[in-house]
This record gives sequence, structure tokens and C-alpha cells, in this order.
Amino acid sequence: MIAKKLKTGLVLLLFVIGLNGCVNLKSVNNYSSSSSKGIKKFEEINYSFSRHCIDKCQFEAIRNFEIKRDIECDCDGYKKADRVTLLIYNSIKGYFDGLTNLSNNDLTDYNFDALNKSLTKGDFGDIKIEKEQEEAYSKISKILLKATTDVYRKKKLKIYIEEANDPLQILLKKFQFITQKNLEDELKFKKERLYAYYKEMNLNNTLSDYEKGKATMDYYQQLSDINSKQKQIDAFAKSLKAIADGHQKLYDNRNKITAKELKGLLTQYASDIQDLNSEFNKLK
Repeated sequence: MIAKKLKTGLVLLLFVIGLNGCVNLKSVNNYSSSSSKGIKKFEEINYSFSRHCIDKCQFEAIRNFEIKRDIECDCDGYKKADRVTLLIYNSIKGYFDGLTNLSNNDLTDYNFDALNKSLTKGDFGDIKIEKEQEEAYSKISKILLKATTDVYRKKKLKIYIEEANDPLQILLKKFQFITQKNLEDELKFKKERLYAYYKEMNLNNTLSDYEKGKATMDYYQQLSDINSKQKQIDAFAKSLKAIADGHQKLYDNRNKITAKELKGLLTQYASDIQDLNSEFNKLK
């Protein structure tokens, strides 16, 4: 009778432990899926270095009253900046998609065509890639490869998180800098250029009051569009910071993934990321 009770108690204990493990793995999954959604907001910003280059060319053509069949723009440097940015974006997105699947005990399904080019150090338009970012990208690529070949499963989730944290933090920091500094600086430049152009137009005595009023209205409409883009970028950059902080906390507590305190921490980070995603959506 005593042995039977002990056996029953042991079964219940193992069930509770297993249940807690599932519940807290769910919190990891919730954080990672929220992070994936936040990262993919990058595709909705609808502004790039190449777009900035084309806008600049079109603006100059309009300013000089040039009518051409095709606008010739030297955008090679801007295109390189976009390609580098996309490489970093795809590596971060791929990692969090993998974390989402692994925390749900699924195999990762990653298309390596997105990482078929290496990230190398150097200057790419306004973007400078250092050795540490080159190495971080390479490490994340190798981790994703291992994840797709079934080396990682739920029992190896801790290793996946452990190996990825340092390179991931480097890439997230760089990605945040590219969007909030490099890309937003292009918008600031565009804003100043518009101000100078419309200010000059408004001082033109040959224009009627109606024409000046129409120009003023056009200016504020374009200014509003630029401000919205800047706010989108700021919300996205804040989301990247929350994602990075959340993953650092996950890494720090990787040896107690099933602990209740980790569940509370990850739930808060997931909530913060979701709020920032909502803020981004309102700005579209």
C-alpha cells in the first residue's frame, strides 16, 4: 500500500514537473513568436536607402523642371547598404523563427537562400560593417544550419539559446543602429532639403498667394509623411531593444527555463514587444 502511494505520488510529481515545463516553454514560445512578428515589421517600413536615392533624384529633377524619359541615378552605394541590411535582417529573423519552432518542439524550416551571401567587413554606402559583425553573422548562419538538420530539439533548446546570444546581440545592436541612425538620417536630410526648397519658393514674389498657399500645403503633407516614417523607425528600433533585452534575460536564465520567475520575465518582454508592434501599426 505504501509502495503504491509512493508510486502514485511520484507519477503526480513528474506530471506536475512536466506540466510546468510545458507551461514555461510556452512563455519562451510566446516571447520568440512576438519577437519574430516585431522583427518582420521592418518589411512594413516601406523606406530604404535605394528609395531615398531615387527620391533625391526625382526631387532634383522637379526642382530644375527636368522632364526625362528615365531618371538616371547613381544609387550603387545605396543598393549595397540595402543588401547588407537585408542580410542582417534575414539572419535575425531566421534565428527567432527557429526559436519559435524549437520551443514548440517542432523542427525548424529555414530557407537558406536568404543567407546564401556572406556578410563581410567594409563600407557599404552609409553602412560600415566591422569584423565582429562579420563573425556574428557567420555564427548565426552556422547555428541555423544545425537547427535545420535536427541537431537541436526541445531538449537542446538551452544550447541553441546559449550559442546564439552573443552574436545575436551584436547583430541586433547593429540592426538598430542602421535603422535608427543611418536610415533615419536620410529622412532628416530629406526633411531639411524640403524645408529649404519650399522656403525659397515661398519667398518668390512672382507667385500668387494661392500658389504660395498650395505650396505650403504640399510642404506640410510631405513633412507629415516623413514624420510618420521617422516615428515608425523609432518604434521599430525600440522593439529591437526590447527583443535584445528579452533574449539576454533568457540567456541569463537558460539553466532554469522551466522556472516560474523566468515565465514572468518573458511574459513582460513579450507584452512590451506586442505593445510596440501595436504602436508601429497605428503609425502606418
